[in-house]
Amino acid sequence: MSTATHHVDEHRGAPRRRTLMSAQIRYSGGAVTADCVVRNISDTGAKIDVSAGIVLPERFDLVIPQKNVVHACELRWRRAAEAGVAFLDATGQAGATGAPAALTPRTTPTEDALKARIRQLEEENARLRGRIVELGGA
Repeated sequence: MSTATHHVDEHRGAPRRRTLMSAQIRYSGGAVTADCVVRNISDTGAKIDVSAGIVLPERFDLVIPQKNVVHACELRWRRAAEAGVAFLDATGQAGATGAPAALTPRTTPTEDALKARIRQLEEENARLRGRIVELGGA
């Protein structure tokens, strides 16, 4: 193994396996979602590809339907469209068992949560339009 590869591996809690799985980032109680691709994964974290324009919070859920799991994640790094995440559930911080949660209907936002998020976004949109007018924009 090369020195460079060995150095990178030293920062990881577990070896990563290359993969190409569709996944979804969810936060704000499931009201905000973004599609992503899991590029590599281990028992303790993953590297994901997500559109560079998507803002990621410090903590979110990573839903991986192909593995039938939802991992509670912490963002560790971000470079353009790539991000590294640590699984909080792998370290015991997200649940008593330390195991990832199974993919269940609870991960789907309720209709009320979606309506509340739409109202919030409409209010923010109206506020921003007002601000544009104040600044002399169209």
